Amino acid sequence: MGTLRRVFRSVGHEIQAHPFATLLLALVLLFAALGGAAQITSVTGDQAFTAENPTLERFDDAFDRGSISVLLRGETTNPATLRAIARFDDRMSSVEDVAYVSSPADQVRAEYGRIPDSQAKIERVVGSPDVTFIQVVFEPGLTQPEERPIYTEALDAKEWSRFPAGVDVIITGSAAFSAQLSELIGQSTNQLLGLAVGLMIVALFFLFRGVRLRLLPIVAVFTGVIYTFGAIGYAGVPNSTLTSSVFPILIGLGIDYSVQFHERYEEELESAPPRTALPRALSGIGPPVFIAMLAAALGFGATWISTIGSPAFVWFAQTSIFGVLLTFLAGIIVLLPILTLYARFRRRGLGELGSHEVEAETGETETDADASAADTNPDPAESDRVGTVGRALGRGSRTLAANPGIVLLVALLLMGAGVQAGQGLDTLADTEEFVPQDLPAYVDLQQFRSVTGGGSAVQYDVLVTGEGLKEPEVLRWMQRFEGVATGAPLIQGVDSPATLVAEHNGGEIPETRGGVERVLDDVPEQERARYYNDGAAHITVIGAQDMTTGETLSFISNVRESIRFSNPPPGVDATLTGSAVISTPSIVDQIENRNTTTGLGVLFVFGLLLAYYRNLVKAIAPLVPMLFVIGWQNLYMAALNIPVSPLGASLGAMTVGIGAEYTIIVMERYYEEKARTGVSKLDAVETAATRVGKAISVSGMTTVFGFSALTLSPFPILADFGYLTVGVIFLTLVAALATLPPTLIVLDTASERVQAFLDGRAETPART
Repeated sequence: MGTLRRVFRSVGHEIQAHPFATLLLALVLLFAALGGAAQITSVTGDQAFTAENPTLERFDDAFDRGSISVLLRGETTNPATLRAIARFDDRMSSVEDVAYVSSPADQVRAEYGRIPDSQAKIERVVGSPDVTFIQVVFEPGLTQPEERPIYTEALDAKEWSRFPAGVDVIITGSAAFSAQLSELIGQSTNQLLGLAVGLMIVALFFLFRGVRLRLLPIVAVFTGVIYTFGAIGYAGVPNSTLTSSVFPILIGLGIDYSVQFHERYEEELESAPPRTALPRALSGIGPPVFIAMLAAALGFGATWISTIGSPAFVWFAQTSIFGVLLTFLAGIIVLLPILTLYARFRRRGLGELGSHEVEAETGETETDADASAADTNPDPAESDRVGTVGRALGRGSRTLAANPGIVLLVALLLMGAGVQAGQGLDTLADTEEFVPQDLPAYVDLQQFRSVTGGGSAVQYDVLVTGEGLKEPEVLRWMQRFEGVATGAPLIQGVDSPATLVAEHNGGEIPETRGGVERVLDDVPEQERARYYNDGAAHITVIGAQDMTTGETLSFISNVRESIRFSNPPPGVDATLTGSAVISTPSIVDQIENRNTTTGLGVLFVFGLLLAYYRNLVKAIAPLVPMLFVIGWQNLYMAALNIPVSPLGASLGAMTVGIGAEYTIIVMERYYEEKARTGVSKLDAVETAATRVGKAISVSGMTTVFGFSALTLSPFPILADFGYLTVGVIFLTLVAALATLPPTLIVLDTASERVQAFLDGRAETPART
């Protein structure tokens, strides 16, 4: 612990001696970060929740053809409409990475060689539907960034094709949805950042009174956020729905770090000149804030480890870890040198040069003992800077600490009630419920599904690999699988290579492989590629429309059981795959394993505190209030009817990591005050709460302001998370000031009694 204080004191001396060089370093890092930020990409939808999977990758390469669907309503058989469809078809067919385009114009031109002027002739070929479709099918294996230019081309082609005024044209499909969602994520990230910064300015202006340059922490934390953008860009971490929530969180946490540095520096300036005040302030507040920052990083690390199978949560955790490290760094290399320069300017302007300044000018430095002796600040009740709030917090903490049994019993009972309430909370696991329900692309997609009976949303894929996939025996197994599957709940139909072959062979499966291949040779290549490609076969299983998350899990289980029960031939492997098949169980597992994630967070932070303090009491005490909050937050969620989302499932570990900052700072100051001669435990509690209570209250409330920006997110999962984090941060602040003081009294007293008992036993043999 002493080593870390000396390191921070040395950093303080270097910043004090070279403030301009420190700011130059910050500027160089800022320009480097801008280069990394330009490399950030976006990933949306189920793909963000789907980990690497060899079976899925092979399926994607062979069969997963993304597409754009164009829905046309109105005068669909009018010759002018068919000519516009033909123009759209021809233009999109020439676009790079488009495999083929299927449209009514193809059928009409195949019959007549052109689009006739007669509507009757057209209707003889395509009928007279009120609704028709154009399907633009991509080459297999394209990523979302590779699909988005095709969507842009489709928008241009729609305008260029000049559809008649009586026809409603809607471009939808996976690429359209992904493109609009990606754009909204970028816009949402920028809006949330702006809102968080604005709310922080308001909070600091009204709450952070009595200090100079009170809005400066905003500059430091915003610099840290830019550093974070650069870091994730260089690390290849994409932006997604979940990662866009990180930046308001980082602003809230980064403000915490900067406010603590700022507040302690102002406190030291009351009794020391700038050159002495900065090293003393940084050696005092640097270690606890550093440990608190590492605790927050470990809380996010617990989320990373427990959700390793779901990329979106891993990206969220990685971005958060980068963010807490870099906003802490920005607080040191941006905030402190500016404060140093400002303090110097003020002293020179006032012509003040006290004995401390002279001592510093002669090059003398403090030792740890000197610093401890010099750190005799004014009595908190007599300090104007502490104010009424600080004194009230001090008196309140003393009263609570004087009655530890009652306070801790009430806290424990509320925690138990929260654990019970947590078992009845609703869940939010459907990825489509994560996005704004009024997003135009989502509304269009729903319209398309209502017309097509669900479209790709109800289609699930089975990849068949092995030898002899065109053998009659394998095709007959596919027919057995269809019979078994369609008899299971939630499975509406099966489309397999056996279906294709039988359809083109009078309803029968040929007796020989040669016969099967002759039938397939007569099937158009585009159609055949949907069933056989790259040495594999593809079976499509149709599920019920609008399945709930529970029904989706049951459907997946039913398909797998049908595969097993139908008994594939030796050497043939059939695997249910696809993004939806992998992402849904992954999200549900994240929610169901939230207690494991929380436990990991507690374990990680406990290990950190034990390694740092080498004292069991100091490792346990900061965690006790956080354990209370983990239970209390369930009561808060139940009261506001907030469901447990996969993002909210990680909040337990985050609570321990984030809230540990408040408890560590209060505990550090308690032991610092207790070490003074003639100071009792209750006196130490009161002084600690008076001195740092106001600071952590200000930083906590500014954090609440920052997190509250999330409540205005257009994404339901982020808005719910915003309401949840606002309440939890407030609860951690209450727990730090209300339950930590009695916890410290109980544990510290127990520790002293145990130590006295051990000392007594050690003295007994010596006397004998």
